[in-house]
Amino acid sequence: MIQLVTGATGLIGSHLARRLVERGLPVRGLVRGGRSRLPAGVERVEGDLDDAASLARAMRGVSHVFHCAGLVSDWGRAAEFHRANVDGTRRVVEAAVAAGVRRFVHMSSAAVHGYRGRRPFTETSPRCDRGIPYIASKIAAEKVVLEAVHATGLDAVMLRPVMVFGPGSKHYVAEIARHLQDGSMILVDGGRHVAGLAYVENVVDACELAAASDAPPGSAWTICDGSDVTWGEYIARLADGIGAAPPRWSLPSSLLYPLAIASELAGRATGRRERPLLTRLAVLELGTEQRYDIRKARDELGYAPRIDFETAMERTITWARESPQELS
Repeated sequence: MIQLVTGATGLIGSHLARRLVERGLPVRGLVRGGRSRLPAGVERVEGDLDDAASLARAMRGVSHVFHCAGLVSDWGRAAEFHRANVDGTRRVVEAAVAAGVRRFVHMSSAAVHGYRGRRPFTETSPRCDRGIPYIASKIAAEKVVLEAVHATGLDAVMLRPVMVFGPGSKHYVAEIARHLQDGSMILVDGGRHVAGLAYVENVVDACELAAASDAPPGSAWTICDGSDVTWGEYIARLADGIGAAPPRWSLPSSLLYPLAIASELAGRATGRRERPLLTRLAVLELGTEQRYDIRKARDELGYAPRIDFETAMERTITWARESPQELS
């Protein structure tokens, strides 16, 4: 009954691994070499998504796989996203098939819908990559999983979380906090858009439910907290919690998106690896009404967001205060 978590030092993976240990289950974490720290009680297996032999070792005796590893960023080369999220998923899937795992839970993203279409988004909403490498790689990774389901009978299901935040979040806590602290945070469209927040422990609940579900292979569920909290409300609450001033300025997404295109083009033209000042994905995330219908997850998994926004923020802010080095 060994539970393998890839990406066990990441945001979702670390919280999930810790939860599974608390359940009394034997948990194995696949991590790259170096000083990556795993939650207490997790068996460490060093390996890489590029290394099929290490994946085979990690799969020995495993009954359930939670594939949380991958490249998550709003900036990078298409080849890098494809290597990590598509080729990496393919190798993990192949190793799981060879090992005869009982259930494979693939961590996808609600970004596969490309922030385009009728609201609220549902699992059947069209997928659209909008020419953004990260989104394209997540769509392709889902295809890899579904092909394995049909070709090999792999019992795999997929979760599509929306904006995952909480203790340890680099993108939606640490990065925003840094901008708040140095006064560079700018609201998009006045912060009026629903953020589609998904507190990490609620996402972990969904992982456990998906692993235990008798839903047919190939099933997918959108996961978020189902709240109407806006980006403006979230950012103001985070600013207050860390003792920073709220953003003073706002710009319209209609202006920021073409600026992001120009910023990305300039970055690629100069071959820069550092993230440019603006990216299309960041503007889409903050400048789109992120309303998602989670009825399918409620009906088929019994998923119900257990931790409300205020409790989630209290825990997140406590982490931020106790871990100032994570915000620097």
